[in-house]
Parts: sequence; structure tokens; C-alpha cells
Amino acid sequence: MAVMTNTHSTPLRADDNIVSAFQIDGQPIRGRILRAGGAIDAALAGHNYPESVARLLGEAMCLGAVVASALKFDGRLLVQCHGTNKGAVSMLIADCGTNGDLRAYARFDDDALARILAEHSHPTAHQLLGGGTFAMTIDQGPDMDRYQGLAAIEGDNLSACAEHYFAQSEQVPTRIKLSVGQVVTPEEGAKWRGAALMIQQVAGDAARGETGEAWETAQALFGTVGDAEMLDPDVDVQTLLYRLFHEDGVRVTEPTTIRAHCSCSRKRLITTLTSFGEAERKTMYEDGVISANCDFCGSQYAFTPDDF
Repeated sequence: MAVMTNTHSTPLRADDNIVSAFQIDGQPIRGRILRAGGAIDAALAGHNYPESVARLLGEAMCLGAVVASALKFDGRLLVQCHGTNKGAVSMLIADCGTNGDLRAYARFDDDALARILAEHSHPTAHQLLGGGTFAMTIDQGPDMDRYQGLAAIEGDNLSACAEHYFAQSEQVPTRIKLSVGQVVTPEEGAKWRGAALMIQQVAGDAARGETGEAWETAQALFGTVGDAEMLDPDVDVQTLLYRLFHEDGVRVTEPTTIRAHCSCSRKRLITTLTSFGEAERKTMYEDGVISANCDFCGSQYAFTPDDF
């Protein structure tokens, strides 16, 4: 979890909102890397979240986007955390499409957050959530059943929860690093920025042989990357991966663009409200208006009887 604020002389690039798959040459190690500047900042801009909550929500978006990019169908992946009354954040959701769209929101208690911040200047995910449940939900569309895997909220950040999830639900040795922080430039001021790096061990077989030693080496190299390097807008994907795995070389696939995008719309809400029927809708009016707010993007909608 990055907590630093970096200053750079160049503006953040719009073209670095990408996620790419990569393969370490000649090694049974595959991975994915995400760099997000404007996308993360825009997704957080709809709410005035406190810094610690925004950072945790940014982690969830980075995690969801990098895992969603590995899915082989058009759909969505949701990262959900349900906290306990020991923490301040009761719920956070990152909704990430396989097409690169992402949105997110969090619910938290101001008094509980103030108490935690008085005790911990940089609270961990476990402290903010107070424990609870971590879930990844795969949604392949309205005609398909959802698949959900659960894990306990443990460790300092959401990457620890995700690694536990993959070990428990997918049984794939996985390491994940998530970095979220604010980067400052003279032109744009402070902007949120996020990054994710994921590596996975490919199972051994007759052709590959035993893959444990290669996995140990990859993990050791993976552990050398820091938050500042992950978030630095002047370090592109190829440079970062070369620094880590230059001894073997890395092949990087064509990247997918990610963006902040909410699927809410006036037309969709009218369809939903119409499904309730006129009698039930009458109970929803207040001063002649039905009001609706989107938790994700903060958009506000108002409907009168003429809309139906």
C-alpha cells in the first residue's frame, strides 16, 4: 500500500491507463501488469473520500481490473469487502469489466475512521475493515450463473487477501502487488495513481518438468519492486518489467485500455422503476419526485409521473 506523494516535472500521461499480460521467456511464469493514472483518479473523483478510504478503494479497482483482464469472456469481475463493526469501512465494491471499464464505491463511518486514524496514521486494510469477508465475483451476464469465491480479510492490504483467495479457490500459486498513491505535477496538481503486478506459477508437466525453483526465483525478483517504482509515471511497463526480469527477458502482449465508466443511465433507471408498477411507484414519490442517486459515480436523477 503506497502512502507517499511523489513530485514529477512531466504531466501524467493519458495513454498509461493500460493492463497487459506478459510471459517470462523460457520460464513457467506468467503475469499481468496494470498502470492507471487518469482512470483511477476519475473513478475516485465522484466522491470526496478520505485519503485512507480512497487508497483502499483504489487498491480494489487495480486488483479487479488486473484479474478481469485475464477472463476469457465478456463480463465483469467484482471485488467486494464487507467489514465488521471493529473497523470503519463497512463495504467497498470495485466493479471491473473485461472491456476495461471500472467503477467503485465505499461505505464508511466517519467517527470510526477518526478513531482509527488517531491510533494509526497509515491504517492497513485489516484495520480499516476490522476483518470481515473478501470476495471475488465473476459475472458472465444475465443468462449465466455467477461464480463467487470468498476469503477472510487478513494482512496489511488487499493483495494479501487476493493471494489467499487464489491459493484457496483457484489453487494457483499467485503473488500480487498493489500500489496506490497521489502523484503531484506542476501542471495537474495531486492526482491519484494506481498500479498492479501479478505473477503466477504455471504447473509442471512432462514438457516443463518441475517448476518450483523457477517460481522461487520469480518471487524473489518480484519482491524487489517498490511502490515508488510502481507508481512512477516516467517508468513505462516495458522498463519496469525489464528491471525485474531482464536476465530471462519478458514478452508483453498488446495492452487493453482501462477507463472510469459507470453504466448507470436515466433510461435504465426508468426501466427499473417501471417494473415496480404504478401503485408501488406512488409510495416512492416525495414532493412529486422520485429521486435516485448512483453510489458509484455520484450522479443524481429525478423522475416525475410524466416520465412514466
